[in-house]
Amino acid sequence: MSRSVFWTQLSVFMAILVTILLTREYAALQLVKRGIGNYSAHMLLGIAANVILIVFSFYLIGKNNLETLAGLANKELEKGFLLIFPLVYLVLLNVFLMDDLPTDNLLVNLLLLAIYAISIGFAEELSIRGFLQSHFIRFFGTTRKRLRLSVFLSALLFGIIHFIKFDKGIYGELSQVCFALFIGVMFGFLLLITKRIYPLIILHAIVDFVAKLDSMGIPVTGETTQSVSAENAIAIVILVSPCLIYGIFLMKRYPILTPAQIAQS
Repeated sequence: MSRSVFWTQLSVFMAILVTILLTREYAALQLVKRGIGNYSAHMLLGIAANVILIVFSFYLIGKNNLETLAGLANKELEKGFLLIFPLVYLVLLNVFLMDDLPTDNLLVNLLLLAIYAISIGFAEELSIRGFLQSHFIRFFGTTRKRLRLSVFLSALLFGIIHFIKFDKGIYGELSQVCFALFIGVMFGFLLLITKRIYPLIILHAIVDFVAKLDSMGIPVTGETTQSVSAENAIAIVILVSPCLIYGIFLMKRYPILTPAQIAQS
């Protein structure tokens, strides 16, 4: 892949990704200004934005013949047991941090949240791991060092994107960037080792579902979220650091894509 093609596609991807996210935030703000703050409306808005990102990601992956790198080719899941730790740890972590669960309109809100979480799993995994990470690998190459570079770069961009909302104060935003970066590194190496993206999508959806249970049904007011203190931000980073450690362990312990496998993509 030439440098011009690489940078053009990367720029287009980032521009459209940011546009989708900013449009979602703007639309949410307009709903609140018009007195529409009910949970269902904002969840449907989020689902619609995720569906657009899913379609865009599928298009880019197919256009660039990245199905194998993206874990979409018809291959069996390899070393699926490696998914057990992130599933158990992240679910338990979110349960530990969870507030009391709202009970109003429980079944409807549970269904909406489940659909929203599934859409997040598809949107974020297909866009970041499916296209972006694969795009980096195709350009940088397949040596172990460059595969690691591709994983870290895509995870870092995934983390930086979380600055868009910026509603938790500087410490809160930095902790969110670290949270996304650490999980992104872990998920990136899991994709290269297991060679299937759908299990990661399911894992991502389950984690997001549990993480958002305590905000289920709560109306959106448009008020700025209370800033996160430096101490709480550090605590969040420490709590999620096992994900980074696990990702580094995966990188060192297990073989990842070989040049022959890359050539088949």
